Amino acid sequence: MSLPKVSVIFSNGNLLKDIAAIDGYAGLIGTVDAPGLIGVVKTVYSLKDAETQGFTEADEPFMYRHLKEFYGEVAGNQELNIMGVAETMTMAQVLDHTDEDGAVKLVNATNGKIRSLGLCRKPDGGYDGGNAFYDSDVEAAIIAAKTFAEAELGLLRPLRILIEGRVNDETSLDIFEPKTAEVGAAGVVLGGTQNDGSASVGLLLGRAVKYPAHIKVGKVANGPLSITEAYIGTKKIKEVLNLATLHGSGCISFMQHPQKAGFYFGIDRMASTDDYRLLAYGRIVDKAAIVAAATYIEEIESEVDVINGRISDIDIKHLEGRLEQQINASMADQISAVSVYINPDQDIINSSTLLVKLRITPKGYTSFITVDLGLQAPVA
Repeated sequence: MSLPKVSVIFSNGNLLKDIAAIDGYAGLIGTVDAPGLIGVVKTVYSLKDAETQGFTEADEPFMYRHLKEFYGEVAGNQELNIMGVAETMTMAQVLDHTDEDGAVKLVNATNGKIRSLGLCRKPDGGYDGGNAFYDSDVEAAIIAAKTFAEAELGLLRPLRILIEGRVNDETSLDIFEPKTAEVGAAGVVLGGTQNDGSASVGLLLGRAVKYPAHIKVGKVANGPLSITEAYIGTKKIKEVLNLATLHGSGCISFMQHPQKAGFYFGIDRMASTDDYRLLAYGRIVDKAAIVAAATYIEEIESEVDVINGRISDIDIKHLEGRLEQQINASMADQISAVSVYINPDQDIINSSTLLVKLRITPKGYTSFITVDLGLQAPVA
């Protein structure tokens, strides 16, 4: 380069800003014994870190169990936001969005970045959980989860709530079906590593955040869970005669696959039969919501041209294209397709309100595979 000159280099990838929509932020709320841990929000990154902050097996055996299972499944360092509550506080009370000492405290403390929230509880000795199969607090918590999740979505903080499906009386035929509640934001975790009616919420959280939002917690190719035994109530999984019925009732539970060692989660059914009946569907939609909000926040109070009562095609294409680009940039490998549509016939002059229809086509999942097997004569 012996002569002076000006060079121009074209760079690429500068138009789309990075949007923080990480799949793996989780929160866990459970019963603690030490008064100094009640209502206190802590962030831990490993089991050892949790122990140094007071959650030891000796002092806090209940929460320690869930933390140990979470980090055993993650198999590495992972941010986990936790809060302890008193044994007298029900899961339904924790999900009261008006109670500043409940789950809203944890969500607020983490600036709303939690996408998966687990709840577990060890009631006091005098607690009466009713006469049904599930602890009565389970159904109450699902109902409370609906209001809680709707309130959080209104604050642009979508999340899925995983509730411990405590078994109250395993002999009872009065078995609540979570799917009848039609609460897609909530899921019931049934079964766990201990034969005391509790459920391994921490384990499910660990498996969920270990992989991106679109990956099913029951994906067999990802290997078995990091546990050696699983129970529902006092019975081992292989001894539960109505296991398939329980799975189909709308909960997330354990199973074993033929020819495969170890334990796996079954279908990630939520407490619903609608579009959000699977945890993977809900987590994908939550991520898309964050991307959409981050994309359009800069469009607030911006102007668009209106021609003959219709929003101009140029403005519509700009707004549609911008969101579609961001969804594809952030989630292309997690979805099948995305479409964005803005109806030009909107009275934006009088309403100052723009309706954007964002539709996500999720991945399909091979939950059921049928092999048509038969004999055939050789071709002559």
